[in-house]
Amino acid sequence: MKRFIKGVNKGAKQVGKLHTPGFAGLMILLGLPSQAWADNLQIQAQTQAQQAQALSQEQTPEPKAAQVEPSKAELASFREVGRGEMDWWFITLYRARLLTLDGSYQPNSFPQQLEIQYYRDIPASRLLEATKHQWLHLGYDREQISAWLALLEGLWPDVEQGDRLSFVASGPQRGHFLFNDQPLAAIVIDESASSEHKRFADAFLAIWLSERSSRPQLRAQLIGEQACKC
Repeated sequence: MKRFIKGVNKGAKQVGKLHTPGFAGLMILLGLPSQAWADNLQIQAQTQAQQAQALSQEQTPEPKAAQVEPSKAELASFREVGRGEMDWWFITLYRARLLTLDGSYQPNSFPQQLEIQYYRDIPASRLLEATKHQWLHLGYDREQISAWLALLEGLWPDVEQGDRLSFVASGPQRGHFLFNDQPLAAIVIDESASSEHKRFADAFLAIWLSERSSRPQLRAQLIGEQACKC
């Protein structure tokens, strides 16, 4: 009987050892999860969830392309400010026209309409590439240019001789495209978007209207400073 009691006491002491710090170390050595390990894992999961939530709140909405039907009355009310032709070496690629509601140009005054009538067949890929080069020339950030081009990919069609592609900017952060007077899509910028995204309409018109435009003569013709017999 004494031996049995002694054995029970010895077993109890062994069980007690399982709750000592030494047992946790043994569990780690054996590759088995301990309570501290589980608590640490839970803390890490909570931290990662909080970081993901904070990141999602910091990210701003991207510009979106959406179908829109422009007002025919608005389009009919535009008056031409000026026109000019785009030449590349000895080839005339297109004729451009700038239109506003009163027929005069004021920077940062909207709405504005830029209409391009093509004299030659040009695939959409070349239109996008030319737009990219012009934005680089104007000094826009490459990452921002990529975001803008992503909006236009799949939106612009291949153009043929006589086709017209127009952009009507109703403000610095939104506008819509038309192809042969038919609506293509609108570039809609959410109010909470970053300031860079809000500049799409300004950036697109800047290709022709900026003082740093690669075609200063064409710009002068579009804003009515020079005449063009075209």
